[in-house]
Amino acid sequence: MVKKMSVLSEKLKYFIDQKGLSIANLAKRSGIERSTLYQYINDRRPLQNRTQLEVIMLELHLTPDEREEVLEAYEITRIGVKNYNRRRKVREILESLLTLEEGNTETVKTGGGINLPEMENKGLIRGELEVNRVVHQVIQETARRGGQLKLLVQPDYELVMESLMLVKGGLEDTKVTQIICLEPDSGQDGCSNLESIRRVLRYGIGIRCYEPRYYYGKAKEHYGSMSVLPYLIATDRYAIQIASDRKAAILHKDPKTVEYLNGVFDKMCQQSRLLMVSIDGFGGEQAKWGSEYIRTVNFSNSYEMCSGLCSVQFWDERMIRKYMNRNIPGYEVMVDKYIAYTAGLYQAKRQGHTTVLMNTAFVEEFIQTGVFREYPEIFFSEPVSPEDRRELIERILKAVDEGWYHIRMVPMEDFLLSYHWEILMNQGSGMLFQYAFENQFRIFQIEEKDILDAVFDFLENTAVGPNVLDDRQSAKLLRKWEKQYLT
Repeated sequence: MVKKMSVLSEKLKYFIDQKGLSIANLAKRSGIERSTLYQYINDRRPLQNRTQLEVIMLELHLTPDEREEVLEAYEITRIGVKNYNRRRKVREILESLLTLEEGNTETVKTGGGINLPEMENKGLIRGELEVNRVVHQVIQETARRGGQLKLLVQPDYELVMESLMLVKGGLEDTKVTQIICLEPDSGQDGCSNLESIRRVLRYGIGIRCYEPRYYYGKAKEHYGSMSVLPYLIATDRYAIQIASDRKAAILHKDPKTVEYLNGVFDKMCQQSRLLMVSIDGFGGEQAKWGSEYIRTVNFSNSYEMCSGLCSVQFWDERMIRKYMNRNIPGYEVMVDKYIAYTAGLYQAKRQGHTTVLMNTAFVEEFIQTGVFREYPEIFFSEPVSPEDRRELIERILKAVDEGWYHIRMVPMEDFLLSYHWEILMNQGSGMLFQYAFENQFRIFQIEEKDILDAVFDFLENTAVGPNVLDDRQSAKLLRKWEKQYLT
C-alpha cells in the first residue's frame, strides 16, 4: 500500500511545480540543505520548523491567499485534521459572539394574533409552512399564558428556536426546557457538539428562563415509538409531534394524550444532564454564586479571555466600597457579597496557575479612562482614579512576579470577543461565559467534557500565538502605559 502524503507535503509540491522551480533551486535560494528539503517535499521527514516554512514560502513568492493555504496545511499536518477543525469551530463560536446583542431580535407582542379556534381543529398537519405556522402559534399561546414549554428538538431546528427568540419579551414567565442529543464521538469532523453549544449560547441570551439538557447517542435510540415523529413540543395544553423532515406533524389537544407526551418528555429529562446553567449577575447574585463556585473548582490550570484588565480578584474592601454604586437596590448586601467573593477568588487563584488573555486596546483604554466597559455602567459610581488604577496594575504585576498569574496581551485585531464577553476556563472542571450588555449581566456555566476540552485547547494554543505578548512583554507594556498615563 502506497503511503498517502501529508497535506503540507502535497501543498508544497503543488506550489513548487506551479512556480516552475526545482527542489535543488529552491534549496539553494532558501539556504536549506537539499537532502533535507527533498525529505520535506516528499514526506520522508515532517516539516516542523515554522521558520524554515516561512523561508520556503518567501522564496516561492506566494500570494497572501496561497500563504493561507500552506499555513492551513501546516497546522493540519502538525495537529491532525480533527483537532484543526475543532479549533476553527471554537474560533467561529467566539467570533459569532462579537455580533450577538440583546437588541438584534424583535420582540413580538403576545396578546393577540392567535387564532385558537382554528388551532383547536388541527390534527394531522401537512406541509412545512403549515407545520411552522402551528408551531409558532403554540409558542405564542404559551408565552401569552406563561407556564412551561418543553422542546425535544435539536438546536438546528431554527424555526422553533427563532420563534422563541421572536417572542422572547413574552417568555419572561415561561420556562423553556430543551433536550438535545449530543454525539459521543463529536461527529465525523469533531465539531457536532461545538455547533450545538454555539446555538445554545445564542438562545441563552435571547430566552430568559432557558434550560438546555443533553444526552449522548442518536435521537431515535431514545425516542422509541416516537422515532417516526422524533421532534416533540409540549405544553400543558398542547403537544406537537413533528416528522424528521419537518413537513408533517400531529397536533394533540386531548388532555390524556398531552399528559402522556409530557410524561415521555419528563422521563427523558430525568435521564439527561444539564448542558448549560445560567444565572442573572445583578443584585449581588454573581458574587454569591461565585463564592460557591470557587469552593468547588480547581484553579491549578485555568485560562481566561478577558477584554480589559482582568482585575476583579485584586479588588479589596476599600475599592469596592468606594466605586460600587450606592443607588443599586440592596447595596449593602451586594457590597458584603463582593468583598467576600473577591477575597476568596484571590486566595483560590493564588494556589493555582491562571493565564489571562487580554485585549491590548481595551486594557490601554481602561488605564487611560478608569472605565470598566466589561461590566454594566450601573455597577460603578465613578471611573477608577489614577491612583487606584496604579494600585491595580501593581497588584497584577506582583502576582505575575510570584508566578501564579500570567498575562498575555493580544492585539485587538486578533482578539475574538467584544468587551461584552469574558471566558473563564478551568481544565477538566468547568467553563464560564460572562455576558454584560445594557441591562443584562448573565453568567453561563458549561461542564460537558467534549466542549471543555475543545475550548481549553483553543485558549492554550492562542496563548502562545505569534502575535501574543508573553509575561515579560505584557508586563513591560503595562509599565509603559502606567508611566505614560498615570504619572
